[in-house]
Amino acid sequence: MEAFEKHFERTGYHDKLVDICISAFGPESKCCTELAYAFVSSEPLIELGVKNFDVLIYNERIKHAIFVECKTSTSKPGKYISDAYEAKMKVIGNQKYLEDMLGDEIRTMEFVLCIPSENVDSIVRELERREAKGEIDVASDDLLLIWQVNMFIGQTLQLFTRIKSRKDPYKSQHNDNNLTRMLGSDGYKVKSEVLLKFYPSSHPLSIGSKIVTEIIKNNIRDDASLKEFSINSVEQFCKSPTNLAHYACDTIGKKISDHFIGEGEALGLIESIGGREGWFRLKLEGKRLNTVLNNYKEGYKKTFSTSKTKEKAAKQVIEEHHKEYPDLSTYG
Repeated sequence: MEAFEKHFERTGYHDKLVDICISAFGPESKCCTELAYAFVSSEPLIELGVKNFDVLIYNERIKHAIFVECKTSTSKPGKYISDAYEAKMKVIGNQKYLEDMLGDEIRTMEFVLCIPSENVDSIVRELERREAKGEIDVASDDLLLIWQVNMFIGQTLQLFTRIKSRKDPYKSQHNDNNLTRMLGSDGYKVKSEVLLKFYPSSHPLSIGSKIVTEIIKNNIRDDASLKEFSINSVEQFCKSPTNLAHYACDTIGKKISDHFIGEGEALGLIESIGGREGWFRLKLEGKRLNTVLNNYKEGYKKTFSTSKTKEKAAKQVIEEHHKEYPDLSTYG
């Protein structure tokens, strides 16, 4: 349970960092209204099962795309940098595909690591080490840029420019001087609100909680049975681009919806309604939204942790059995 809580907290912290990036390029932001940089999609290329970034920002005036990877921890700075460069190569290799999804051309691209300000130094030091040793070609025109987010003072998003291994200071800045100035030394305060409900890689409990909230609210509004719902209503909620901002929201939303139903049944939190195809019921106590939602969260944590403990115990028993009675074929 403790391990689950820590993992859930980390994923929530990551989503918050993504929220801040998206808000800075939302429809009411200065980056969007004054410079035409707009948030387009979360996790581009995830539907292909390849390394991907968390956020895609696009400027249709100049046909420029910015890919952003958010990292809340710097416990493995080398791995994060390597992963970002691997994801960059996947983006470049799938440029035509992304252009088809956007319905527009991409003339130029930039790649960014977005990190909480208190963790920036360790990432920058590792970048400087790799670039100084020639492990990363500093002559390249598309070196990783760094955004830092101060999550404690007004949620400011700022371009970090002091990377010592780059003799040319412009190598740490955006190609667009106006964007560099906007994300300059004073930081860019995030003012617009994120209206999205979840992202493709958000924690299943976080997504499930939002779906349960939607179910209960809709049933209260329609004066319907509080805990009954159809698979179609869940699919519609998950596929909505206002809830899941992704250019392939239909495909990904369907997978999220199916996972919610399948996992809910496996954990004993959802049951199908006999004689009513495509209809389900929440197996949760409570007659008010907060009560049902809290019971869903606690039930999920408890049953998920218990199932994982049983899986781990079963695996350990099998391993111990093989040690004591090894397969005779090993002696052939």
